[in-house]
Amino acid sequence: MIDDPSVNDELPNSSKVVKFSNLCNLLERISKSQGAIAKQKLMIRFISDWRKTHKEVHANDLPTSTIAATTTTTAATTTAEGQTTTSSSLSGTSPIIMQDSFYPILRLLLPQSDRERIAYGLKESKLGKHLVEVLSISKDSDDGKKLLNFRVQKNTRTQKGSDFAEVAYYVLKNRCNEDVTMSIWEINKILDEIAVENGKGKEGQKVIDHRLTYLLRHLSALELKWLIRILLKDLRVSLKENSILECFHPDAKDLFDHTSNLFKVAVYLHDPEKRLHEIGLSLFSPFRPMLGERTRADKIEQLIRKKSTNPTAALAEFYIETKYDGDRFQVHRDKDQFMYFSRNGHDYTSVFGPDANNIGTLTPYIANTFKIDCEKCIIDGEMVIYNRNEKIIHSKGDSFDVKSIQANDSQLQPCLIVFDILMYNDEILTNKPMNERLQYLQKKILEPIEGRIIFSVIKPGTSNQDVINELNLAIEERQEGIVVKDPWSVYKPNVRENGGWYKIKPDYTIGLNDEIDCLIVGGYFGTGRLRAGMLSHFLCCAVVKQANTTNNSEQKNPDDENATTSTQCKPDVHDYLYYTFCKIGSGYTHKELLDFNNRFANKWKPWTKKTA
Repeated sequence: MIDDPSVNDELPNSSKVVKFSNLCNLLERISKSQGAIAKQKLMIRFISDWRKTHKEVHANDLPTSTIAATTTTTAATTTAEGQTTTSSSLSGTSPIIMQDSFYPILRLLLPQSDRERIAYGLKESKLGKHLVEVLSISKDSDDGKKLLNFRVQKNTRTQKGSDFAEVAYYVLKNRCNEDVTMSIWEINKILDEIAVENGKGKEGQKVIDHRLTYLLRHLSALELKWLIRILLKDLRVSLKENSILECFHPDAKDLFDHTSNLFKVAVYLHDPEKRLHEIGLSLFSPFRPMLGERTRADKIEQLIRKKSTNPTAALAEFYIETKYDGDRFQVHRDKDQFMYFSRNGHDYTSVFGPDANNIGTLTPYIANTFKIDCEKCIIDGEMVIYNRNEKIIHSKGDSFDVKSIQANDSQLQPCLIVFDILMYNDEILTNKPMNERLQYLQKKILEPIEGRIIFSVIKPGTSNQDVINELNLAIEERQEGIVVKDPWSVYKPNVRENGGWYKIKPDYTIGLNDEIDCLIVGGYFGTGRLRAGMLSHFLCCAVVKQANTTNNSEQKNPDDENATTSTQCKPDVHDYLYYTFCKIGSGYTHKELLDFNNRFANKWKPWTKKTA
C-alpha cells in the first residue's frame, strides 16, 4: 500500500548510506546562515547530493521504467448504476521508489509534520532527567541544574543556549564520543520504537530509556542537539515548512496541502522533473479533469494580470470558449482502441463503442478521422447531443441524456466537442501551456466531422468588455455561459481554484437573476444552426399608464345595475406608454422555444421601416 511507509530491511536503501551526521551538519549550517535564499541553497544542494547517492545505491537495479511497467495495477468497481469506475496506482512509481525515497530524511526535516509517527512523549524535563542519569551528572551541579531546571533558567543572562537542545549541547560536548555516528535508517528505527513504546506504562518506559541511552552513547554532542530538536518537533532553523518542501520539489507544498502525508510527497514527487499534474496520467486510466473557477465577467482582466504565468503579462490576454451544456468526457485512444470516462471516472466505453467494429454511438463514426501520425492520445471535451435533422446542439434542459442515446436513433447522436489534449503518442502534455497544447490539438490529432467530433471555437480576448460581449452572445444563442482560459495555464487534474480557467454564467453576474414582469412586443429571427427559421430572442418592454387617462371600466354609471356587464372591456392600449429596454434569449429549452413559435405564429406582424 502506498500509505504504508514500512520498508524491507534487506533491500538496498540510501538511508543506510547517508549518515545522521550529514543531516545534522546541514541543519547547523542552515541555522547559522542569514536569509531564506542562502538557507534554501544549502537545502537544495543537500537534496541534490542525496539524489546522486540514491542513484549510486540502485545502480545495479532494474531500470525504473521497466519495473514501473510491470507494477501498475488497476482496480475496478461497479456502481449502483451499473457503470464501472476504475482507479490505478501511481503511474511510473517503481518498487524501488516505494522502498527507498527521501521520506526517511524528509520526516526528520519536518518532524512537526510527520503524521505517521505518533507522539514520543518526551519533553525538556524528561529528557533533562534522562541525560543527568545516563551521564551521571550531579543534580546539584551547574550542568545538572541547567538540564533539570531549564524552564526556570532559560531567561537568565548566564544561560548558554537559546533552547533546551543548545543547552544540552554545551553540557554534552565534552562528555560525548565524537568518533561515532549512526545512519538515517538507524535513527528512524529507534524513533519508531520510542513512539510505539510511548504510552505502554513502565515496561514501555524501560524500552524508551534503553533506546535513549543507546543514542547518547552512539551520537556526538552536535548530533544529540539536533536529535533533541527532532524529538521536541521544533528544529529552529528559521526555514519554513513550505520552503523545505519546495526545495525538494516545486509541487511538494501543493501535494502535502492535499494529503498531509510526507510519505506520499516523497514517493509521488521523487522525480524533480515530473510535475504533479503529470503524475498518475496514463492511457486508459481515468483522472479527475481540470475545472473552471467561478467568477464574474468584470473580474477577468484583474485575474489574468494577477495570476497568469505569462512572462509578458502587461496586457491581459486570454482565450474565450463557449461553455456547452453537456457532459464532461475524456477520451483515451490507442490506435483502434477507445475508452470513454466521465468526469467522475465512470467508464461508458460500452455506450460509445470500444472500436470501429463494435456497436457504439460514436467510435464507429470517428475512428477514421484521427491522423496517421497520431497513434495514441488523451483528449478532454464536452459530450453533447446533436440533432442531425435540425442541425442543432441540444442542452441538458431539453431532457435528453447523451449516455442514453441508442445507436439506431434516427434523429439524435452524441457529438464530442474537443477543447484540450493531455497526451500525444507517448508524450504527456499537461506540463505544456495551453497555447502549445492547442497547436497539438488543431494540427496533429484529427479532422473534425460536423455533428460527430468538432473543436471548441476559441476567440482571443484582452478586456472585460470582450468577455461581456461573448457572454451576451452566449446568452443570445441559449448557451450555458463561457469559459475564459489563460493561454499560459498548464493542465492540472482535479484543480479548480488558481488553475487559470474561469467559468462565467449569466447567474454569476450581479443583477442578472432579478425577476421582473414585462411585455413581449417583438421578436428576432435567429441566424445560424441554433436559431435559423424561428424567433429565438424577444424584445421586452415595461408598461406605464399615462397620466389623466381613464379606461372604459372607470366610466361606468354607478346607478346603472346592468352597467357592469355592458361596460367591462379591455383597457385602451393608447392609455399606456411602452418602454422597450431589453431582449432575452435564454431561460427556456429548445422544445419550449418551438412550442412558443407555433403557439403565436399567427400573432406576429412583420416589421419594416415602411410599416413603422
